[in-house]
Amino acid sequence: MKSYLAYLLVITASISMTTPSSVVAKPKQSNTVKETPINRIISPAVALERLIVAEKLDANWFTPEFLKAVDKNSDVNALQLQRDITMKIGRFRYGKYKSVQSIGGGKYRIIFERAEPDDVIVKLAIDNSGRIAGVDISEKNKPAPTAQAQASAQAALDKSFKTNTRANGENSPILTSLKQWLGNYQKVQKIDATDYVGIFERGSAPVTINFKPDGSIENYRMGCPTTKLSRQQAPAALQKILANCPNLK
Repeated sequence: MKSYLAYLLVITASISMTTPSSVVAKPKQSNTVKETPINRIISPAVALERLIVAEKLDANWFTPEFLKAVDKNSDVNALQLQRDITMKIGRFRYGKYKSVQSIGGGKYRIIFERAEPDDVIVKLAIDNSGRIAGVDISEKNKPAPTAQAQASAQAALDKSFKTNTRANGENSPILTSLKQWLGNYQKVQKIDATDYVGIFERGSAPVTINFKPDGSIENYRMGCPTTKLSRQQAPAALQKILANCPNLK
């Protein structure tokens, strides 16, 4: 599953910390998704909807190879974070999640309230035990940023991390607190066209950049940091924001 990054506050051309606490959609029609015994093989459609709506993911729902591909330690919490982030982005772009619809060939439409039928397609791989072995998400109308836009975005992020300011020049208390916790900022690492990671002495912070249809930057959003430090070691104001990050203790 591709790593998308979520948001707490949407601030045009600014950076904000995200916590995925409220990301899990709970649609009325999800009554087919219940706690399923581990030894019971379920249909691919049910496995996919469970992945989307389950409050807590279970490592037994996935093949070991898939978990390792997501996280070198096979930590299901890393997958949970990616799922939460992906669904929050989906809800932001398309509205509430509604259902999963099979279109054949191992592909499924993810139906949202504002999405066209083929806006979000998932290709799902399932092993003989009903475990998820692969997830590939494609978005029909996702903006494709130009190389120039990507370079500008990376430079803007680098400047923001260095100066503790949002892209609009305003001071960012979140970035100041983040450095107090994770240490000196080192660099921005590009993951793909929209995903970046800010590297610090004692951890990292993922950032996604949303682009407008013309390729220009719409906003930045920061996700839950990755670090061996506990959130109790962070400044008090930052602890409140980090409280619902499932990867932090």
